[in-house]
Amino acid sequence: MNETMKTILHRRAIRRFDEKQIEEDALQEILQAGLYAPSAGGRQGVLFAVCQTKEVNERLGKIKRANTNPHMATATNYVSKEQPSTS
Repeated sequence: MNETMKTILHRRAIRRFDEKQIEEDALQEILQAGLYAPSAGGRQGVLFAVCQTKEVNERLGKIKRANTNPHMATATNYVSKEQPSTS
């Protein structure tokens, strides 16, 4: 198993990041793995926004938080009927 996949499989929540840029080959491998990641019944589209500029990433984070409408599964409303939440 290569180092990139070892990192993905053993990662934990990250709160701080290094200023160091990721190498292009590693970035492409991570993006390809994301394309094949499972989604809710295969019906969720894939959209990646990739940027290695700190200021742009901070702006993108603010935009995403401002436009996110999170919803959770309830006893009668599932996030995905094919994969109902168990909690």
